[in-house]
Amino acid sequence: MKKQIVGFVVGALILPLSVMAQDHSHHDMNHDKKSMNHEDGQVKHYEVSADFQKQLNAVYQAGLALNSAFVAGDADAVKSKSDAMSNQMKKVDMSLLKGDAHKAWMGYMKPINEGLKTINASDDIAEQRKLYAGVSEGLYKSVKAFGVGETVYYQHCPMAKASWLSNSKDIKNPYYGSMMLTCGSTKEVLN
Repeated sequence: MKKQIVGFVVGALILPLSVMAQDHSHHDMNHDKKSMNHEDGQVKHYEVSADFQKQLNAVYQAGLALNSAFVAGDADAVKSKSDAMSNQMKKVDMSLLKGDAHKAWMGYMKPINEGLKTINASDDIAEQRKLYAGVSEGLYKSVKAFGVGETVYYQHCPMAKASWLSNSKDIKNPYYGSMMLTCGSTKEVLN
């Protein structure tokens, strides 16, 4: 009788724990799927005017100059180039976008503008490089969604766990500069 009671009590404890564990692992799988979908960068492409693409291209060109300053490891040049990119962002006429395209741009421009502002406020190249990841991701999504009228390479460094845009297949890593200049690979070709 005691064995039956103990068996019943142990069974009553184990069953809820196994159900909770299954529930938890199911939640983790769903969470991982959501994370993967988010990280896949599901970016919708929008047909936009040539004028908007030209303005976005000016932002992209300023971003390339900022990349070069990061590659050189020059914190002062990074500040100067982030300021120049910020000025190009201000010139983008978002009234050229309508509906969902306008909403998408509003979402993409926020991390770019915030990142540039914080990069410009820092004198530490290591800190600037950390902040650059958000700028690069916002720019990538913008270029993928709207286009800039030329081929753009989306490159990624697994060591930095960050990406950047380039106008060349050659890897010049802005996150490590001369320390690991060629660390990374092209993940996607845009346009």
